Amino acid sequence: MKSQADPDNSFTDRISSRIEHLQEGFRKLSRSAGVADIAKRFAETARETLPGAAIDIVHRAGSSGEWTPLVESGSVPVAVLKNIAGEKFTVPCTIRQEKGVLLIVQRLADKSHLGLILVPPKGGPAFSEADVMSLRLLVQYLDNAYQDLVFRKNEKGLVFSLNHRILQLNSLIETGIEVAKLDHNESPHHLAIVRAASLTNAARGVVTVSSGKDIVEEFTFPVGTVVDRTSRDMNSIVASFSFLNNTYSFELFDKESRAGVTPFEETDHLLLDALAKQVHASLENRYLHEQALEKQRIEQEMSVAASIQQKILPVGLPEIPGYDLFGTNIPSKSVGGDYYNCVPLHDGRFAIIIADVAGKGVPAALLVSSLHAYLSAYLEGSFAMTRLAARLNKVLYNDSTADKFVTAFFTILTPETGELECLSAGHNPSYLLRNDNSIVELHTGGLPLGTIDMDLPYKSERVTLEKGEKLFLYTDGVTEAENEDHVLYEQDYPVTDFLKTHVAESSEGFIGDLIADIRKFTKSAPQNDDITAIFLRRL
Repeated sequence: MKSQADPDNSFTDRISSRIEHLQEGFRKLSRSAGVADIAKRFAETARETLPGAAIDIVHRAGSSGEWTPLVESGSVPVAVLKNIAGEKFTVPCTIRQEKGVLLIVQRLADKSHLGLILVPPKGGPAFSEADVMSLRLLVQYLDNAYQDLVFRKNEKGLVFSLNHRILQLNSLIETGIEVAKLDHNESPHHLAIVRAASLTNAARGVVTVSSGKDIVEEFTFPVGTVVDRTSRDMNSIVASFSFLNNTYSFELFDKESRAGVTPFEETDHLLLDALAKQVHASLENRYLHEQALEKQRIEQEMSVAASIQQKILPVGLPEIPGYDLFGTNIPSKSVGGDYYNCVPLHDGRFAIIIADVAGKGVPAALLVSSLHAYLSAYLEGSFAMTRLAARLNKVLYNDSTADKFVTAFFTILTPETGELECLSAGHNPSYLLRNDNSIVELHTGGLPLGTIDMDLPYKSERVTLEKGEKLFLYTDGVTEAENEDHVLYEQDYPVTDFLKTHVAESSEGFIGDLIADIRKFTKSAPQNDDITAIFLRRL
């Protein structure tokens, strides 16, 4: 066994006696608030461990550069500080003792360096191996405490960042709800740029709406802010989208923090992109809502127009002794541009009219209403067929636009004789089916009604409808009905062939069979034009 005077036992005893003191020092270091505080606490512990020793502590942010004094004793030789000024320390911990001065440089968790310069008491011995070992342990504790400090700092920053992201997310949701409101008075892109600037701590924001190279609108936040896009020091992020030929561009400038202007973070980019997408969706929803309201308004107008047109078109045609008469109208839309009627005249004759207005929908229906009104007025008194057509041409020209005109076929029936006076105003030819199964094509007349503001010459022709013979009037919705391959009904089965080969017990039966044949031909293809037809048979 070694004696109590044995150097090894003496060294062990000195180290053991300081362990508890060093552990207390670690607890002090662990409560440090920063690198300056941790240096101060280390100096206090070191002085307790090495009474009378002078200690200076310096800090350097990286592996090179200037050292910043944290603890100064005034006893450390200036030459020592100068010597380490340009020195790079590549190992985690450097320990050396020169001329009684002990230098320890510890690389910390954040890659910075802490330098400890210790001078033994004046006139005292140099630092012993036990002193160096104690200091080395204390420096290790310092490194552990600093790691804990960095961890707590990072944890605090992470918690703050997480809370900030949660705030941003909640605000993003709230902003999305406000932006999506259809009755919101504020423009959604104005609201979005204000919220984006607030959530990202941007100093300024601007949203620009442009069409091609032209700026349609520019809104800045704060209002009145002037943005200098030519600055080289500009710190900004951008998000944009296009909608209805306009481009909406959102820009944020200069993210502010306690340390001054800092670069925008990735989450700032994501947030601005998200807000831009919400505005895009809001504008689309508003547009679709407006379109739905407009469609609803048009449908209401169409419903009113349809109810008016239903009153214009006859529910049934008058009975003419010795004749079988039937007519039908099937519009391609809720309102149509076709017209037909049979009007008893004051002298016992009957005026049979079929007409087709160029175009469809409400404009065509309005012109049909005008035609009906004028006919009702003109047919009350005496008139000549050609003069009637000329007058209708002028009044309808004044009532319609340049792209609207009316084709019509008029025939005046004298029931006692079967005489027909016929006039075609640019309409499809009407067909008279003779008893010998021959067909007379009736097309004498003139130009469509409403084409030009002048007295156009119209001609009429007279034929006689004998007993058993038939007269067929129609609009081009019959002959131009298309199937799924865009083939016209007239190309596949001319109406003259149907007229000659089809035998029906009544005029209504003939019309019904014709419509059924057209439906069989077109199949699932949509009806592209109004279908109107009149069939007159002399019994």
